[in-house]
Amino acid sequence: MKLLLPIGAVVAALAVSASAQDTTVKSRTQVKADDAKVLTMTGCVRQDATGAFNLTGGMIAAGDKLTTDTKVKSDVDKDDATVKTTARTKADDGVVGTTGTGTYLLVPRGDVNLASHVGHQVQVSAIMVERGEGDADVKIKDQTKVDPENAPDSKARTTTKIEVPKSPAGSYSVVSVKMLAPSCPVQ
Repeated sequence: MKLLLPIGAVVAALAVSASAQDTTVKSRTQVKADDAKVLTMTGCVRQDATGAFNLTGGMIAAGDKLTTDTKVKSDVDKDDATVKTTARTKADDGVVGTTGTGTYLLVPRGDVNLASHVGHQVQVSAIMVERGEGDADVKIKDQTKVDPENAPDSKARTTTKIEVPKSPAGSYSVVSVKMLAPSCPVQ
């Protein structure tokens, strides 16, 4: 988990740096939870006057185990840069589909730092503890490969186990966050 945020920072730096080279970053995140549902959501992170974090966007998948493959390709030319992001989510014992746009209350868990993503378009993996259950045991596996043009590749793997307590009704405990774009689409 501790590597998820530095990896996200590397992706952001590579995508927006004026002197950066063409780069492809591929990552796979698997989240599995006992006594809880794992949810993947995309949207824009906002922070209200009370300091609470919200995601305005939609839910993509929910299940006991989710696998998300993300690819960020940055193409830097002399006077402009293009960043293309694709993400695919697979649910084991769950549902894949999109919901309409809504606003979701986010509660960061572990080393997740949502403050650094305010105003960004992100993909989050969150946990919702099932009714009548106690704490949820969650296992997160993350693999990332950075492939810069004309430079050696780099790889990182992490496995994290955390316990997520019940959250207030209507909130989602965020265990992973990935930036998809440095700003939110104009609505």
